[in-house]
Amino acid sequence: MDAAAAAEEEDEFFGDQSCDDDFGNREAEFRDMKSLSYLDGFDSTKEEKLQEGFAAGYSQAFTDAFQTGKRLGSICATTAVCGMNQDKDGVIANQHLLHNSASTIHQFLRDEIMIGGEKRDESSYEQAVDKLQKELDKIKSDGK
Repeated sequence: MDAAAAAEEEDEFFGDQSCDDDFGNREAEFRDMKSLSYLDGFDSTKEEKLQEGFAAGYSQAFTDAFQTGKRLGSICATTAVCGMNQDKDGVIANQHLLHNSASTIHQFLRDEIMIGGEKRDESSYEQAVDKLQKELDKIKSDGK
């Protein structure tokens, strides 16, 4: 038997060597598909959790803004009533309250939302909102 015939016989014994490449390609495709499935699931879950967090934060912020608006609106309404009743002293006193309230809200936004400034302390958002609402209540009660 010559060398060429022996090599051909050996190839037949071990099978077609080109199949190994096909098997390796399939295995690589399977790994890629598995990785893509994991990454797709990870991205999908991350998106869902992000949306849940946004919805919860938006709901809380809306409630807080509504409560703050009610406090500020009460002072504005009192000022308007004084103006309609020609009570100049009441208007002047309430304008001072409005200015103090607006300054307090501006400071809150600056400290907590960092509009035009840096956050000075690490208080939680809930603590900051409670502090804001207490300060607005104090401003209103001091004006009475």
